Amino acid sequence: MFRILGNKFVVLTLVVILMALSSFSIIYNTSNEIPGNIIKYLRASAPVYLNRVIDDYIAENEQETGNEENYSIPEPVYIELNVPDILPIYTALKPNVSLFNTRHGVMSHLTLFMDDEILFEEWIETDTELSTLAYNFEYTRELTESVDIRAELQYTTEDGVEHHLTDEKTVLLENHDKTHWMELESERVLGLVSSTYKGDRTLEWALENDYDDFDKEVFVSMKGYESDTAYLIWVNRAYQRANIFIGSAGNWSLIETFIVATGSQTSMTRRGVSKIPSRTEAGWNFGSFIVEPVVRFFPGSRYAFHSRPLYPRSKEVKDERIGFPVSAGCVRMYCDDIWFIYHNIPDGTTVVIY
Repeated sequence: MFRILGNKFVVLTLVVILMALSSFSIIYNTSNEIPGNIIKYLRASAPVYLNRVIDDYIAENEQETGNEENYSIPEPVYIELNVPDILPIYTALKPNVSLFNTRHGVMSHLTLFMDDEILFEEWIETDTELSTLAYNFEYTRELTESVDIRAELQYTTEDGVEHHLTDEKTVLLENHDKTHWMELESERVLGLVSSTYKGDRTLEWALENDYDDFDKEVFVSMKGYESDTAYLIWVNRAYQRANIFIGSAGNWSLIETFIVATGSQTSMTRRGVSKIPSRTEAGWNFGSFIVEPVVRFFPGSRYAFHSRPLYPRSKEVKDERIGFPVSAGCVRMYCDDIWFIYHNIPDGTTVVIY
């Protein structure tokens, strides 16, 4: 009796195993395989009459695989996002998504994102051709240098399990160089920039008004200003700014902008192009006040960058006015700003007053 029960238990166990092996091919196309030695083990472990069940299983699978030695189990489903590493200028971006190891006829929801914003989405059926997407960028000087493209696929298998697959790539965007955009804007900017003061003689106005940073770069680059150093200073009388650039002729980049006070109506700061010939840390002493440090321009003259007037002993600010034309001709600056020029901008640097 125990032998009979034992054989029935073995039969039941082997049948369950065979059913489990068969179930792997329900949802997906298959390509991984079950080694044939498992089948051989089942034959050796089963009573003679159970081998008929095994034979039936082999016959059924041979119609699909043609191989008695190996039997398929499903590979994992995955997606692959195909985009170029670098997108040439004026070329449409055409993301392509490939689906692998999905079962025929399964409905899935595909979403494409660009920098976390939805670019495209649709319901698709496996083994069908996906919609063609072509995205054209608007090429401007503000165009980002790269975009992140992400593909997300959601589907539900027959057993009710939801699956979420994703793949992400970064695409570098080619664009015109800076000089191209400067040349396009040069006529507008050169007609825009003025050396005439435009404000209402208050610091508040100066804080709220100025040229755009890019327009400043266009102005000094398209004017062709050169410098014996890697720096250039443009003092703009219209908006009371000292703009500091780094680079070379035709390709200047703005690195600092300081509010200043140029010469008053009766002693206007002289227009022109000059260089920094020298500097002094001790500054100048006028008896009732001092200015320090001093960085000179227009060699042979008394024109210079310096601090606002300070009390000689305490070195506290005596005359706080700045942001509008008020000096005797020099360029007044906040203490931290003039010390920046003193420590970082070398002699020989070109100074443009305009």
